Amino acid sequence: MLVARLVGPSGEVVGVERDTHSIARARARVAESGQRNVSFTESDVNQIANDTPFDAAVGRFILEFLPDPLAALRSVSRLLRPGGVLAFHEPCYAPFLLLSAHLPLWSASVSLIHQTLLRSGANTEIGLDLHRIFLEAGLPGPAMRMEILLDSDPDFTRWTHDLLRSLGPQIQQQNLSLEPLGDFATLPERLQAEVAASKTVVPFVALVGAWSHKPIDQVPL
Repeated sequence: MLVARLVGPSGEVVGVERDTHSIARARARVAESGQRNVSFTESDVNQIANDTPFDAAVGRFILEFLPDPLAALRSVSRLLRPGGVLAFHEPCYAPFLLLSAHLPLWSASVSLIHQTLLRSGANTEIGLDLHRIFLEAGLPGPAMRMEILLDSDPDFTRWTHDLLRSLGPQIQQQNLSLEPLGDFATLPERLQAEVAASKTVVPFVALVGAWSHKPIDQVPL
């Protein structure tokens, strides 16, 4: 939806997702927003079929969950016109964990998130690896930027609880437990109290943006 606003009503955005339920939810959100230049296709990222080259390919929190992100980037780049843009936004957990270490409850919460993702097969440090992946995909070295959001507001600190709640099935599947965090129902209030008492801020996951252009001499297959 953000990309659709960037390209404007004369442009077109195609969202690719292999999960039927996710596509249904996304379509409902687009319909509610009133945007008419967004469509969706149910497909694996390595099997996208399209006859007309795209001007850009954008992914956010995608490559970290793929078993072969290099193959995915190569596949996507074939769908672009020469000179087209590839832009990906992926996480880096190392600074996030380091900057959380001074607060016991906050650190335990984010460490559980991190361990759950790791055991589920995610590459939690892929953000810093994007430079290598772009090069090995035959693309120019990308421009890159890392950003870490910092805050102490309750609406900001609550995301940790919300993410843990959404990861509940994976936490159980990976033989991890929420019990060391105490009463889960009161976790948001206890996290906020810890942050407020420290008179400091806490971080969000470090986000790495990487973007490059498909070489002009690369013709779409």
